[in-house]
Amino acid sequence: MLSFHCGVNIVNRLIMPHLLILLCNLRNQLKQNRFFIYLTFFMVLGLGGTQHPSLAAPNESLEDFFEQTTVSGTIDSSNAINEVFINVPTVGMLDINFSLMLEEAGFASRNTFGLYDTVSKNYFQIFGGEATPGSRLSATVTSHSQLLIGDLTYDLEGPLSFYLSRNLKQQSQTFFSNDIRNGVPQALMYQGQGEGLLFNDIDTFFTEDDYIIGFEDKDARQSDKDYNDMVILAQTVLRIPEPAEPEDFAPNNNVTIPEPSLLSGLGMMAMLALIRKRASQS
Repeated sequence: MLSFHCGVNIVNRLIMPHLLILLCNLRNQLKQNRFFIYLTFFMVLGLGGTQHPSLAAPNESLEDFFEQTTVSGTIDSSNAINEVFINVPTVGMLDINFSLMLEEAGFASRNTFGLYDTVSKNYFQIFGGEATPGSRLSATVTSHSQLLIGDLTYDLEGPLSFYLSRNLKQQSQTFFSNDIRNGVPQALMYQGQGEGLLFNDIDTFFTEDDYIIGFEDKDARQSDKDYNDMVILAQTVLRIPEPAEPEDFAPNNNVTIPEPSLLSGLGMMAMLALIRKRASQS
């Protein structure tokens, strides 16, 4: 109790006099300077009418975004699918074109998005924290179990899924598109049915080979579950090489053609054999 009273005495003796002097000076300024009165009034009025950016413009919900983005057809937010796995193609190459559609996250500058090898547990980043809506990047999965991103080549061991993380070293800050890996849904995914999309000046069709992934960047057990923290469009195209053209017929150079004298000799032998056969039959 002694230390508490000492603290109160120090506040009363040192801080309160300075605060009173400051208030008195402010009162005198208001009395003597009419311009200062107007300036103070408008500053207070401006502060009262200005909201924090995050409060002035509420985040765009996933449902509203779908409604504004879809120009033909309808994407029903209740028709989400639970799992999307990208398998290594048996032939050819699978191109995956990624587009960042929407990002409504306080951790936007830290969130990264990419592909995740479900067997080796390796991560392959597509978008970093500097990416903004409209950013695009392509990747390719080959039939030789390799992933190509730009000039980099990675070996794959299994199917791929998607991840979102603000720190890959922290399991609690890394989330996956497949529910089994999380234990709770951290992403809502939608498969195309031929809808027409228009976003970030990009006009495209949302086909059955394409997917939209909407991530929640906080643990869904304790978050708002809006799934609009990062929304990605993944469009896949399978490229199968065309069969090689058949070569023009050419004689086999390894075949030996008999000499004319040998051919005549073979002909005489065949004729003699035929005469002998006829003689034996008569």
